[in-house]
Amino acid sequence: MNAARLGIAGVGLIGGSIALRARATRTTVIGFDRDAPTLARALERGGIDAVAPDLAALARACETLVIALPVDATRDALAALAGSPGPALVIDVASVKAMLVGPGSRVTNYVGSHPMAGREQGGFDFADAELFANATWAHSPHPDAALIARTRAFIAHMGALPLEIEPQLHDSIVALTSHLPQALAVVLGAELAAAARIDERVTELCGPGMTTMLRLARSPESMWAPIVAANAEPLAGRLRSMARELEAAATALERGESAPLMAHFARAREAVDDLEERFSPRPRS
Repeated sequence: MNAARLGIAGVGLIGGSIALRARATRTTVIGFDRDAPTLARALERGGIDAVAPDLAALARACETLVIALPVDATRDALAALAGSPGPALVIDVASVKAMLVGPGSRVTNYVGSHPMAGREQGGFDFADAELFANATWAHSPHPDAALIARTRAFIAHMGALPLEIEPQLHDSIVALTSHLPQALAVVLGAELAAAARIDERVTELCGPGMTTMLRLARSPESMWAPIVAANAEPLAGRLRSMARELEAAATALERGESAPLMAHFARAREAVDDLEERFSPRPRS
């Protein structure tokens, strides 16, 4: 194994962005992806230096291995790596962590992780070396302090801010902060599409607010299907909570009472203020 080599399994948006960031810091990057055209674009654009023929060869060729695959494919990749000596650090970037604890426990030097960064459009063509700048990058705990130190150093090298969190708690929180917004966007988009099929003036009466609300609806179903399946229970709980609030507001409006809906405005502004402060430009350490 070569300490200067980073291996990336899956050079889509996240894996490709990791590759571009690493290449910008003169790290040698080896890629593996089942999609040959994706690998060709990554080579042509300078995102990777070389190609591995399979996952096993990739693991043998690098010091740090990043599994940047959909959550179900990540589980399969971890199962395939079980029992092998492997690199000094193996991390994944899947947005669900609890389901990977079992297969990950059988992989030497594995730490689960999840960068809170992305775009509604996937693939290497949308990869960006600055995608993780000042973004939170969650990682699971591990009893090996040296392994955690390597994990946090890698995250910092990507320009992100490491956050240690238990897998089950991570999944519960991202059900609200990531998976619920995606679900709401696609349901709203489907509602708009159904109305527009009946009357095209519906689309003409949409302003920029609707476009902003529907940004996430561009995300591919193929990426989200395994995510919502893996985090079904926490997401279902958040959807039911939202449904109860909406039902209460609708019932009050039918009685001529707007106060229950208006009560959400102040709390919503608190959330917006907190997020704006979190994402405002700040000096890099």
